[in-house]
Amino acid sequence: PLRVLVNDVYTEWNKGITLRCRVVQGVVQVGEKIVVLPVGDEGTVSKIEHGSGTSGNRHKYAMAGDSTEIVLLGVDIARVSIGNIISHPHWELRPPLKRNVKAKIMVMDQLSVPIIRGAQVLLHMHSVDVPTTISKLVSSVNPKKKNSSKERPRVLTGGTSAILEMTFART
Repeated sequence: PLRVLVNDVYTEWNKGITLRCRVVQGVVQVGEKIVVLPVGDEGTVSKIEHGSGTSGNRHKYAMAGDSTEIVLLGVDIARVSIGNIISHPHWELRPPLKRNVKAKIMVMDQLSVPIIRGAQVLLHMHSVDVPTTISKLVSSVNPKKKNSSKERPRVLTGGTSAILEMTFART
């Protein structure tokens, strides 16, 4: 599935909106219909611009790993923001969206308030911040103490690493 991460959004007069972005997965081509997630607005790719060292037909497509600028038509700039995902308009070709994720984290030593189940935190990913709730503490390890692994701990304190589950609010 196509997955393009938006890093910047701007407009130039009579050109459409330009997205400075990174293609994480798949290939996007000029003339292709796309959808902006999570808002669901559809548009058309009118132009793809790479750096100055690009030659040949590379101005017609961008593929996984490319950092590029994509010009879109038919999308309102007020509805696109940093952190949005560009994908195929057909739902079966979109990357799957999840409400729950499992993550391994490192808790900083300077933590003054312990982390507990139900705590509301902010997840920082690429160029977006997402509010989330810690729904389950799976396990924790304190690297300073040998054999200090705990299954289903009640709290996480500074200096530990842990596996936990997070739940995102519906958008």
